[in-house]
Amino acid sequence: MVFKIGVVGCGTVGRGLVSLLGDKRGYLKEKYGFSFKLSFVSDFIKGTVAGDDLDPFDVIKSLEKGDLTSLPGATKEMRPLQELLSSTPVDIVCDATPTNYETGEPGMSILKSALKSGTNAITSSKGGVGLDLAGLKKLASDNGVALRYESSVLSGTPLINLVRGPLAGCEVLKVEGIVNGTTNYILTMMDSGAGYADALKEAQRLGYAEADPTGDVEGFDAAVKVCIMAQEFFGHHLRVSDVDRTGITGITLSDIASARDGGKRLKLIAGVDKSGGGVRGFVKPCAVDLAHPLASIMGATNAVCVSTDNLGDITIVGPGAGARETAQGLLSDMLDIASASK
Repeated sequence: MVFKIGVVGCGTVGRGLVSLLGDKRGYLKEKYGFSFKLSFVSDFIKGTVAGDDLDPFDVIKSLEKGDLTSLPGATKEMRPLQELLSSTPVDIVCDATPTNYETGEPGMSILKSALKSGTNAITSSKGGVGLDLAGLKKLASDNGVALRYESSVLSGTPLINLVRGPLAGCEVLKVEGIVNGTTNYILTMMDSGAGYADALKEAQRLGYAEADPTGDVEGFDAAVKVCIMAQEFFGHHLRVSDVDRTGITGITLSDIASARDGGKRLKLIAGVDKSGGGVRGFVKPCAVDLAHPLASIMGATNAVCVSTDNLGDITIVGPGAGARETAQGLLSDMLDIASASK
């Protein structure tokens, strides 16, 4: 079977996915028997192009010029997904759009449109799945298609697939870790003596932090990921407002030194666990003992500890951002869907 792929969103992640598909085409066919055609690429700013089998490298070349309009048949506008799916049906829609923490858009509408049309959907956006994962799962089930979202929590680092696959049979008791690379980079800089303002400025210079870093430094990004983990690992719906959330803006060098003097290191820890008969989600700075695996995680790296009944604690470490890294999570979801359809 040749899978037809549609990509929505041509930012860092979308470009990363298109590039990865081009680079890996031969390997994917040889190793996994996965053949594909890139059928459409669409973006709110860069326009839309559709065809029988778009060349990923041609798409990237056009995007490097600023948009998609140098490609035959491309439009300057983003065409509605429902219209695209009617004129250019695909097997998998890949959502790589930015996240709105409050509304879940545009990812929520993209996923709903794809699933309602009977199309498998994968996403790197945490918005829609963070706000209503259960509803989206039901929509997928009702329409006989798959929904995958590995990249929504740890980029390409396979936390969700780890629990679904190798840890199958284990009861998950608690999941906690460093799920935001920007804040971990800032705290790493502060641990080396930089003040908060200087550390943030450097994170912005390197592209880790946005011009408005509120979503990261106030813990909203991590809180949405906690909502996804609560639903995925405990089947419990949490709203962002349900998460006990504290960011890192109030941390001082004195706090860093105090933790160090106590043989600990400050980290922004996001987690979800069963407590008091319910499910509790939290995001907060914690003084982590230096002997704990999370204490050694520095820079923009992410890490999560999964506490289980059968295996005790399992720690997974990997990149939490990056074009190719996040695209890898989308690619693994794509291969998962393809494998299940054989």
